[in-house]
Amino acid sequence: MADLKVELLPWQQTVYEDKTRFKVIAAGRRTGKSRLAAWALILNCLSAKKGQVFYVAPTQGQARDIMWQMLLELGNPVISSRHVNNLQIKFINGALLTLKGADRPETMRGVSLKFLVMDEYADMKPEVWEQILRPALADQKGDAMFIGTPMGRNHFYDLYSYATISEDDTFVGYHFTSFDNPLLDPEEIRAAEKSMSAFSFRQEFMASFE
Repeated sequence: MADLKVELLPWQQTVYEDKTRFKVIAAGRRTGKSRLAAWALILNCLSAKKGQVFYVAPTQGQARDIMWQMLLELGNPVISSRHVNNLQIKFINGALLTLKGADRPETMRGVSLKFLVMDEYADMKPEVWEQILRPALADQKGDAMFIGTPMGRNHFYDLYSYATISEDDTFVGYHFTSFDNPLLDPEEIRAAEKSMSAFSFRQEFMASFE
């Protein structure tokens, strides 16, 4: 643990320190949401006494491309083994992190989860959460983080709205634009705006549910 240097942007720190059980994060492109997810996965694994931790992307290929190398780099000092064929990482305390694809929900049944990240939730079928992964959190009262860039007003919009409007204190909603990443040049974002339709820019960079 002593060699693990956790580095978070201000907005990432705010979200991570929030103890609300279910966090729904709508964020623009290149905001840093996947890096936040990686740190949350690693730190939840290190505090796990039992059960598993899942990272779920729309497909297993996307899970590998988005998260695998980032996890290995950030968590290197506390990883005891890795298995690329089944996309599993074991940490020094014995906790197991598995990368999954929402397009194969049958591979996620029958597990007990301590923590879960669903990345690009707008691209998944809502039944994956409602019928498979939400029940998997029940026995440990596990936490979950939903992250993604809006894709119209679909089930991700419904969940975000619920998290921000309802009186359910187990849910909280966050909204960030690409301008919230201090490492991203604002002039680059403005340059992109000039060549994009207003709809696409609002959705992709401003995380607007159009």
